[in-house]
Amino acid sequence: MKKALFFLTGIIFALSVCSVATAKTQWDIHLNYPAGNFHSKGAQKFADEVAKATNGELIIKLHPGAALGFKGPELLRAVAEGQLAVAEIPTGMVEGDAPVLALTAQPFISTNAFEQRLLYQLAKPVYAKKLKTFNQKTLYTSVWPFSGIYTQRPVKTESDLDGLKMRVYDGTGLAFGKATGIAARKMAFSEVYPAMKAGLLDSMYTSSVSGVDAKAWEVLKYYTPINIVGPVNMINVNLDAWNKLDKKIQAIVLEVAAQMEDDMWNLAGDMDRKSLDALVENGMTIVPVSKEFRNQLNAVGEKLRAEWAKKAGADAQEILEQYYRITGR
Repeated sequence: MKKALFFLTGIIFALSVCSVATAKTQWDIHLNYPAGNFHSKGAQKFADEVAKATNGELIIKLHPGAALGFKGPELLRAVAEGQLAVAEIPTGMVEGDAPVLALTAQPFISTNAFEQRLLYQLAKPVYAKKLKTFNQKTLYTSVWPFSGIYTQRPVKTESDLDGLKMRVYDGTGLAFGKATGIAARKMAFSEVYPAMKAGLLDSMYTSSVSGVDAKAWEVLKYYTPINIVGPVNMINVNLDAWNKLDKKIQAIVLEVAAQMEDDMWNLAGDMDRKSLDALVENGMTIVPVSKEFRNQLNAVGEKLRAEWAKKAGADAQEILEQYYRITGR
């Protein structure tokens, strides 16, 4: 009788262990930037906090540096199709599939952190509706410091842009190049140095943070903070993967994500200041943007945004109008 009871107890214990083991879920998250980048560090903090808050029921494994092999423009569909459970998706890189998502990546649309956050908050409901059609939702967002241009020679007016051979990372960069006489080429960071050594590039457009990541001072001399765009990154999860989670786990993840979003948006300004200091310390010259140059850039931005809004549709146009009313632009 004791043997039978012991045997039965053993079976119950084994089933209990098995149940706990099978309850755990692992998500692999595709990250675009190196492990040392502040976006990747933020994702690591998010993963750690989720693991802690869920008692290990949800584990998020990071794959920084695009180690899973996907490129920016592919990410929206990769998550939609379940090739990726979770991915970091820059809004400006996926406008080929969903033009409205590039709203927060329009040229010279915001001038400070408050306007960046305001624009995203206005766009958030439309983004959520569009992302649902791609079988995904956003857990949290982060933002880049505004992008400037790295060059071999000083750039002080719009006419100085003409003829530059510039690396860009999104449709906004391509449109800006076309409007100003820049020969813009969209390519990954890993391709930039070889292209510069081969004479295919002599400049690039990116943030101060990315300039430090890439050690831009090794190949370029000047940084001009034209602040063309402060791109928003989305951490998106496939809805099929999301719906498999217990409701309590979902609630925990969303709570952690909300705090993470605040932290990441607040961090961008600090990272910009630190990165600008690092550029100078490593020998780069920061070229200030004059009032005349700023007016020239704003005029280009207004034209490009109007052209984009026609393509993006009524929702985008409505958000822009609301944003302009609030900011007085």
